[in-house]
Amino acid sequence: MKKVISVHLNGKLFQIEEDACGYLQTALQSGQVQEAAVAAELEQRLSGGKAVITYPDVVDALHRLGYTQSTWNNPLTGKRLFRRTTGKILGGVCTGLGDYFDVDPVMVRVVFVLAGFFGSLGLWIYIAMWVIVPQKPLDMP
Repeated sequence: MKKVISVHLNGKLFQIEEDACGYLQTALQSGQVQEAAVAAELEQRLSGGKAVITYPDVVDALHRLGYTQSTWNNPLTGKRLFRRTTGKILGGVCTGLGDYFDVDPVMVRVVFVLAGFFGSLGLWIYIAMWVIVPQKPLDMP
């Protein structure tokens, strides 16, 4: 059982789970999304007799509006580190790092191979990043 909070967004009343409300508040305070757009997205999720907005509803709505919250965000450039699904050879780590640092992924691959020859450190870092770094969603530019 979860606690539900009543929230007014853009003049409309929504019943939102407490954890979803906290996430929504963080997104609105970041300035990345506008209240009116969020209200419109959340209103679409209340079809078919549904009465309460859940955490997945809020996450999906904010994602559709372009909100990203992650420890991988670079505050200077606004970029986010992802493993890329296109142009990958193995796990997409090198292509993602290439995108993030604006370098050719081949150069990143060379660094990992060289690090692999010098004590297998490159292999372990690659595997760790393959597990930790999220895959880039297909609908994201």
